[in-house]
Amino acid sequence: MERKSLLVWLVVFFVLVPFFSGSDYHLQLATQLLIFVILFIGVDIAVGHAGLVSVAHGALFGVGAYATAVLTVDHGFNFWWSIPVGIALAALFGLLIGVLTLKLAGHYFVIATMAFALLIHIASKNLAITHGELGISNIAKPGVLDGFPEQQALAFYFLIATAALIIAAVYFWLMRSAFGRRLRAIRDNPLLADAIGIDISTAKLLAFVVSASIAAIAGSFHAVFLTYINPAVTGYELGFTALMALIIGGRTSIGGIIIGAFIFAILPEILRDAEQYRLVIMGAILIVVVQRAPSGIYGKLVDWTGQIRKWRA
Repeated sequence: MERKSLLVWLVVFFVLVPFFSGSDYHLQLATQLLIFVILFIGVDIAVGHAGLVSVAHGALFGVGAYATAVLTVDHGFNFWWSIPVGIALAALFGLLIGVLTLKLAGHYFVIATMAFALLIHIASKNLAITHGELGISNIAKPGVLDGFPEQQALAFYFLIATAALIIAAVYFWLMRSAFGRRLRAIRDNPLLADAIGIDISTAKLLAFVVSASIAAIAGSFHAVFLTYINPAVTGYELGFTALMALIIGGRTSIGGIIIGAFIFAILPEILRDAEQYRLVIMGAILIVVVQRAPSGIYGKLVDWTGQIRKWRA
């Protein structure tokens, strides 16, 4: 019931955002935040529920972005047809990463995912199909927005909000299903999960593939939002920062995902004049949160809410 209420409040909030935004700039910030919400949902399935601490999702995000850019600009594909291709490519990469690395544990798995992320980044810088360092420009917006020539920012915002809502609903359903319960059992006690007959390897592999696919969807929307991408979109920094923001916001909850996305989208704007210190500041915030709120900012807010209810009772 609490999750349904949270979903309703989120819908109300994001519907009201355009009415309180002062300009297209604020609307674009909110749009970017929603794209990161989609990415973080994918990251949370792997990191929060399956316990797979991956930094490869930034590169998988870039795979989706490049799939959409290449297909729409160089081959004349419709945007909506480019999304399944991006999903398939990211799922294939996720499957490859999973098959080769899921048997590794702890920091070895993290290093392996970083290596794959670097390989994808190097490929995006050197392959002719990705246009190398020049990147790809003039990426067209989805055709559905042609009916709103004077309100493109608003129309695109609602398009992304709808996509984020659908993916959040799928996330709720998937994590409450038997599959989600198996993932959490593996994360919390793999020996017990194995003893009761859960196929650990298959469950982890499927979780990684699903999370990679969702990251690619976010990348596709990111490409048409910016209308230009370059190899930076596959950089390892995106994967590291996304992981830090998710831990700060709070894993295994849509509230934590949104807080993490807010930090990820808004902090660079606040630190526009000190961009080189952004990762340093996020690292400092991460240290404080891990020490004072191991379950993230959202988890701490939930604890405080419970304490207030007890005091009132």
